[in-house]
Amino acid sequence: MSRNKNDCVLIQGLVNVSQIAAVAGHSAEIPCNVSNPLADDEASLILWYRVDLANPIYTLDVRNVPINGARHFPASEMEDRIYFNVSVHPPVLIFDPVLTTDEADYKCRVDLKRSRTLILHIKLDVIEPPGEPIIMDEHGQHLHDVIGPYDEGSTLRFICEVDGGDPSPEVTWWRGSSLVDDSFNVTKQGFVRNDMILEEIQRGDWMAEYTCRASNTNATDPKEASLQLDMNRKNYFFHT
Repeated sequence: MSRNKNDCVLIQGLVNVSQIAAVAGHSAEIPCNVSNPLADDEASLILWYRVDLANPIYTLDVRNVPINGARHFPASEMEDRIYFNVSVHPPVLIFDPVLTTDEADYKCRVDLKRSRTLILHIKLDVIEPPGEPIIMDEHGQHLHDVIGPYDEGSTLRFICEVDGGDPSPEVTWWRGSSLVDDSFNVTKQGFVRNDMILEEIQRGDWMAEYTCRASNTNATDPKEASLQLDMNRKNYFFHT
């Protein structure tokens, strides 16, 4: 995940709130700028808290050692998927993978040897990707790969439904790189649905590929499902 060095500004003794977005199932990084604002001071402890929990989820003990030789103490229930990387600037707490349940407010507390404690507050938003699109005909029959054959001149209706995703995904139909239909809605059952109607299919539609895409973030590729149209083409007779 990319981050901007200006996303988080650490001000001595003050609370500054920043916001980071991540995608569930991928890695996430939340930064803590532990640069010392006082030239004659240094950190002794760095603690990460999830603000709704009493105990720290990560402790970095820098007492009597350089920061690269510090002792790491992740919370036992998270030790297999979090790590505080102090080899980059600013240092980052890495979740790998990040879960939807990790969405919360966090704070990085830096205890200095001589100065007052520094605190940085960060909000982590976790995006839940949508499920795989399901393509159906108007009778609810699941469709994929090559379908048909349909008679040339027929009008066809294809339904694409997607379950899950937070925030709710956009569900669109494409033919190649061309957008065909972006008129999706949310059903009573909570599915996001897009009905595509192809009016009077022509010879140019033979073996055309249509793709339903579901996306709720630019951070990952959209989920996709595709089909191709087979066709019974009309025979044209010309009289001379």
